[in-house]
Amino acid sequence: MRRRKRLEERVLAEAARSPPSKKYLRRLKYLGGDEGHRDGDGDGDETTTAAEKRARTSAPPSKPPRSTPPLSTSGRGTTRIEPVSYGALAALDEGMARNVKANRKRARDAQTLLKRAVNLKQSDEERLKFFNRLVKDFGNDKQLGFAEEAFRRIAEGPRKLRPNVYSYTNLLNACVRVGELQRARDLFERMKKDDAATPNEVTYTVLVKGLAQEGLLDEAADVIECDMPRAGVTPNVRTFSTLLRNCVRHADASAARRCFQTMRDSDVAPDAASFDYLVKTRCAANDIAGAWAALEELEAQGLDPSPQTHAALATASSLRCDLLVKYDGEELNGGDLARRACDAARRAVDANGAGTVEGQREENNSGIAITGGSVGVGVGGYGSDSDAPAAAPDDDDAAKTKTPPSSAPTAAVDASKSVRQFLRLRNSDALRQVADAEAFLAKGDDVLRAVARDIADGMRAERGRVRVHDGPGAELRLGVDAFDDASLPVRVEVCSGHGDWVTSRAAADATRRNWLAIEMRKNRVAMTWHKAIRRRLTNLALLRGTAHETLSTRVPADRVEEIHVNYPDPPEWVGSSQCLVDRAFLEACHRALKKDGTGHVTFVTDDPTYAMRMCRELSVAAGMFAPTEEGGARPFRAGVPEDYGGSYFDAMWTNGNLRDRYYIRYRAL
Repeated sequence: MRRRKRLEERVLAEAARSPPSKKYLRRLKYLGGDEGHRDGDGDGDETTTAAEKRARTSAPPSKPPRSTPPLSTSGRGTTRIEPVSYGALAALDEGMARNVKANRKRARDAQTLLKRAVNLKQSDEERLKFFNRLVKDFGNDKQLGFAEEAFRRIAEGPRKLRPNVYSYTNLLNACVRVGELQRARDLFERMKKDDAATPNEVTYTVLVKGLAQEGLLDEAADVIECDMPRAGVTPNVRTFSTLLRNCVRHADASAARRCFQTMRDSDVAPDAASFDYLVKTRCAANDIAGAWAALEELEAQGLDPSPQTHAALATASSLRCDLLVKYDGEELNGGDLARRACDAARRAVDANGAGTVEGQREENNSGIAITGGSVGVGVGGYGSDSDAPAAAPDDDDAAKTKTPPSSAPTAAVDASKSVRQFLRLRNSDALRQVADAEAFLAKGDDVLRAVARDIADGMRAERGRVRVHDGPGAELRLGVDAFDDASLPVRVEVCSGHGDWVTSRAAADATRRNWLAIEMRKNRVAMTWHKAIRRRLTNLALLRGTAHETLSTRVPADRVEEIHVNYPDPPEWVGSSQCLVDRAFLEACHRALKKDGTGHVTFVTDDPTYAMRMCRELSVAAGMFAPTEEGGARPFRAGVPEDYGGSYFDAMWTNGNLRDRYYIRYRAL
């Protein structure tokens, strides 16, 4: 025991070294896991170094743990609760064990590639290209820690190299992809001071993406309108489309209008994706006439709209059957326009050749080979804001290099398959939106007119059928401020996304419970509000803001019966501090929940690593929460209850042929 304790102390002392020494790795292997790593006060995954991240996973122990409750260690008058180890959790579940093994291989392969890159016996130019490709691939795989280490090692080795524009741009993209905007800003400023790497249009496009996806649309537009011309760099259509895509995310029609005007002033011709984003932004803002005008301009340019664009038009138009809009030389009401858009969406799905996930399953079951077609770029309905796969910066320099071996993070064949699957998912999502719009249109004129009146009134908190509270403010009085019947218990979904799950649960609980949906992005709030109005709900309210802030300040203490977090995003990314479920989040949940035995927090995820992360966070919150699973050996359940309800991400899980799902439910103490 004394020898083991000394080794643990040495491992802790060496844990911050990057890269770890061979002696450190031998000691870690002897200790058999990550239990010697420092985790701070329960938020360790947010403060760990790249070296710690690489050694974070371990092989499952040969024996299952006695129980999942955390261990308490005392020293110098303080008591610290140790989180349950990854190895202990992996011993409880096959999916977690498989994921731990895969993470270990992933880290080992990354180290092999980094070592190989340093020792390459090639020209300086070829070595630099190889490093640039590593930074790019790690960034695309959202492994920021490894991308930063590959960038750092460019200057190592017998011949000191200097990063070029591709090196910086690829690392900038790695920061942006995991939401590390401040690190991206710092890197960009460092790049501007390096005379060997002048930012180009791709570099500025990545910076625009980082700013815009955080909601800083005006600042992103200033970069295009002011910073790029000042630097002698001309924006291209991809630069503008990047900003427009985020106008969809934040439902900002004025920013989209400004972007389109700047595009025209710069003599950059909009492509199909640009028009698609403009249509979706106007749909999210309930500008039906403007959306159809944008579609008409798109078609006049000889471009083809995507199925998701037609689906967005169908949804938005079906909600305003009272409007008369001029399109293609005719004056049509919203209902007729919606039906026309439904037909166009189906034709677009047939024309693009990608198929649907439902069709893929049928072909798989019948043994028929599947073929994928080529489609346009502008995917995603007005409520869908995910980037297409491989949305990485162009890197002509890296593209000329020899592709790393099969252990590299990204392989071309996998990217091709993922793109086809992504497009099938988008086609299926478009057809689901079309089916919903058609089912709604069939409800009769009385319902259509009532919904149109509610939509025309807009999303207002002080009145309306479904009230929306936007941004920071005073604590809500759940009842007077949000619901008609204040006597009903309240449940909350955090990060409610497209709103499918929470609206279906609210509809099922119409006379039993009130529901509050918390979501950060404006377009998702708008989509959820539209669905709630269409369902004629009166027991649902929406609160826009970040999860930590709203639960801490806007939701009353000891008021909520249950908090649901379904498929939390982002997952754990190597080298990134971005994570929803941390100690602060659990404290905010505990504050809002009832403490009389009825208050619970429930998590559902399809990411085994994230499931383990949440179990670890909950294990050190033993004073706030207790697991509800019987027996105590497993703090989670594999799979989800049959009556839990469906959602957009639940459908993606079902159609994506994923294997693992975890249901984690704890009671507030």
